[in-house]
Amino acid sequence: MTNDRLSKLRSFRYEGDTSSSSSSSKITKPPLRTKKNAPAKPHHHLPDLRQSLNAHLRVLFIGFNPGVESSVQQHHYAHHSNLFWKLFNQSGLLRKVVDVEGVDVGSDELLRKLLADGCSASNDFELIEYNVGFTDLVLRCTARADQLSNEEKLQNVPRLLKEFKESDAQNIVVIGKGIWEVIVKYLSKDLDVKVKLNKENFTWGLQSTEGSDENYNLVVDSIYKQLSKSTKLYVFPNTSGLVASMTFAEKLSLWTKLVDGIH
Repeated sequence: MTNDRLSKLRSFRYEGDTSSSSSSSKITKPPLRTKKNAPAKPHHHLPDLRQSLNAHLRVLFIGFNPGVESSVQQHHYAHHSNLFWKLFNQSGLLRKVVDVEGVDVGSDELLRKLLADGCSASNDFELIEYNVGFTDLVLRCTARADQLSNEEKLQNVPRLLKEFKESDAQNIVVIGKGIWEVIVKYLSKDLDVKVKLNKENFTWGLQSTEGSDENYNLVVDSIYKQLSKSTKLYVFPNTSGLVASMTFAEKLSLWTKLVDGIH
């Protein structure tokens, strides 16, 4: 590069620049505006979802607590992504229940429709006519179960156990291991034993008192002692569409075993 051209480059200035030639020029960019995440909307205004219970249930389903969609619609397992009703229908549970109950399907127009078309969340309270009931560990609505405090969950266990007994439920189905963990924690403290669910003591499906963990057996036995001798207690995976730790076919297999055991 010639000295003449180099001299011209050194003398170059941005228009209006009065700084000396030895100073480096800077282009200032406007500050970036960052978007703040909107705070989670409170759901205190949403109503609780009432239980559906009677004194002689053939099957009682236990959820964690009502989600927003269930609270808005006032029906259990109402979110469109929840697999509960798909599993309910494909397992043939209602057909087995009404057969065991001795219901005359031919004279029951609603039942014929439910068996033909399948049940949905909008039918949950109608199913009490056939001794299929619903309740939750916590009745308060939240967007997510982790928005419930441990204290609130534990405080609701006595009410839930009372519902088990008063409904005389023959088949109690806990939908979600997290619910069962809370129940076990409450009862293990009451029995003054230490129990933590693991692969050694917990399996999906029917809970028994014949495992290798004596403390876990004590907890399960303490529940069965409060109930009729014919009662069976099952723990199933959460049916939320967000829970993908088990395939649909695996979940359906558990439901089918429940149906096979209804007598």
